[in-house]
Amino acid sequence: MRSVVKLICYISLLFYCLSHNVIAVEMKGLYEIQVPYDTVSFRSSKAAQKLALSKVLVRLIGPKKGVIDNLIRDYFPDPSRFIRQFEPHQNGDLIVSMDGDAIQQILLQTDNSVWGTERPLTLLLIAIDEGMGERVVLTSDGFEREWQGSTNIEKYRVMKQKMTLIANLRGIPIIFPKMDVQDQSIVDYSDIWGDFFKNMNILSQRYESTVILTGKIRQDELEQNSWVLNIGNEITRFRASPEQAINYLADNLLTRYSYSGRVPAKEIQLKIHGIKSINDVGDVYLSLNNLSMIERFIMSDVNENSAQYLLSYNGFIDDLIASLNNSDIFEVSDTIKYQYKSKEKRILEYKLTRN
Repeated sequence: MRSVVKLICYISLLFYCLSHNVIAVEMKGLYEIQVPYDTVSFRSSKAAQKLALSKVLVRLIGPKKGVIDNLIRDYFPDPSRFIRQFEPHQNGDLIVSMDGDAIQQILLQTDNSVWGTERPLTLLLIAIDEGMGERVVLTSDGFEREWQGSTNIEKYRVMKQKMTLIANLRGIPIIFPKMDVQDQSIVDYSDIWGDFFKNMNILSQRYESTVILTGKIRQDELEQNSWVLNIGNEITRFRASPEQAINYLADNLLTRYSYSGRVPAKEIQLKIHGIKSINDVGDVYLSLNNLSMIERFIMSDVNENSAQYLLSYNGFIDDLIASLNNSDIFEVSDTIKYQYKSKEKRILEYKLTRN
């Protein structure tokens, strides 16, 4: 067993050295955008290439036009260098894939705050009072039975399309509920309208969502509606149109999750129980390396059944815990839980999942 422990320590040291050059896994589609050009015109137009780059920058630092224009002028004079490939889309536009890793590196080197690839899924719960006792909850595509009988079906579809478009432009994943039998057994119109967050939090677990945005819309108040943003039971209330609400959501998440090279990473100990082989060490390494919140990590201790890691991470500890909880290889049991043992010695504890 002693030889196995030594080998694990050796390999963990090797992984640590390599981790400084390994890029975290990108969120699917984050660096892929659409531009209204064909292949020929895009290839020959620097303006088109700048437009593609600017759309990616909006997802990373927010819609700061002046800042983005200056960044492109000073640090991205040849946008084509950051284009990996492009291909026609079925709607006639062009899908452009950008080198997001290289773009983020330049942004961090120039002391800009960046929102990385780890982005939470937001569940949208929107209740609409049509008047005369008619009520609607916006649902995901294919689950529009509750809308039947409403004279505003097309209006709701357009509303959803506009909200989804803005979410795509900002690079934030959103989802509407199905409101099928299972959903309705947890949440109904009254829960959304009455701010019953307990039931909405239960529903969010079904969709693996860590953020909830609720809206209460009256037909006579289509421009300014009441919204509640719930992130880890931190409640923020505001008024906005549906499109403005998505931008508000994106701005809030950007502020919460963005980081820069000037902000020192925080440290915490992570103890993983159930590590018994080199393959287990490799699995843990790959899982931790795929979390963009984690800047670096090193195995600090190992014994016959567990290993302890020192993590340097950006962002909020609750978000780090949520990311670890969503991992396929870590689990929290009745006897081994993530916890703070003390403020002086902060340790998260998990058990390795056995498939």
